[in-house]
Amino acid sequence: SFFPAFDMDRPVAVLGCVGCVALAVTAVVIVQSVDSRRRRHDRMLLSLLERRRAMDAPPLSKAGTEGDAEAAGNLSCCDGLSAGSPKGLRRVSSSASFRRIPSCGTIAEGLAEEFAEGFTMEEAREHAQQGASAAKSRTPTEVLLELQRGNARFWMGNAQRPEKSAFERRSLILSQYPSVAVLGCSDSRVPVEIVFDQGLGDLFVIRVAGNALGLSTNASLQYAIHHLKVKVVVVMGHEGCGAIKAAQLDEETIKKEPAHLAKALLGIKSGLDEKRLNCIHDPRAHDREAVVTNVTNQVKQLAKDPCLMDLVNNDELTIVGGFYEISSGIVDFFHQ
Repeated sequence: SFFPAFDMDRPVAVLGCVGCVALAVTAVVIVQSVDSRRRRHDRMLLSLLERRRAMDAPPLSKAGTEGDAEAAGNLSCCDGLSAGSPKGLRRVSSSASFRRIPSCGTIAEGLAEEFAEGFTMEEAREHAQQGASAAKSRTPTEVLLELQRGNARFWMGNAQRPEKSAFERRSLILSQYPSVAVLGCSDSRVPVEIVFDQGLGDLFVIRVAGNALGLSTNASLQYAIHHLKVKVVVVMGHEGCGAIKAAQLDEETIKKEPAHLAKALLGIKSGLDEKRLNCIHDPRAHDREAVVTNVTNQVKQLAKDPCLMDLVNNDELTIVGGFYEISSGIVDFFHQ
């Protein structure tokens, strides 16, 4: 033999150890990301709560006895049980009627009570401004990394499902500040916010059959980029896309479809290299390559816009393609 003898067990053991270490490191990074995100969220809400309590607490008398301070502290904790409020009732705003609430218990119960109904529109506006400022300060690389982490949480079964509280939803009335715009397919199996484990206001999503780039979808992306100032644009296709399969039929068959549908399919068909695709005989490989080709074509069309490329070259925007594998839940990013 031209090859020296070596122990086959040792490389296998080493590769197994490396794989375990990589998996463990990935899990630690995801857990740290989740904890960090929760801590930032809690700090923001607590700062608003403390500011509100400071505004609502009555001033202490000059004597300032310990009893006065304790009474003021209790009033701040129960928040809203003022001298003019009937016992066990609370006025939730200057124009609202009194509502019956349970007595103050744990700090968590007090916070939940505050966030559920005790904030004004001014405080909601301040919360929205803080969120917008935080979104603006992030780089495209940080935004894309968080998107990848969200998808990792989803396919690993650790999704946070970050639903907003009533207070946070109220703040979204005033403005939106998403960091990512996604051009995806309208297929019911590809709910973008769930796939990336994102909540209300996190993503600006445009969904259309075959994630095709047309007049309305292009205009929607331009709005997200130039007015909402998103940092990342994702064009995402998916496994088993019916529009891509239909676009590979012969033209005569496609023209038998309703006029608008036929026009859309022919538009997708024009961007597929069918001669090359016909050389791929494995069904799954053919399906993936066709979808990736379509996504790549959309990304290249976006790259022809000089205004977008100026943002990309200045590190203000990243444009990527993605392939969502329905069977695993994983999104592969490419063409960055």
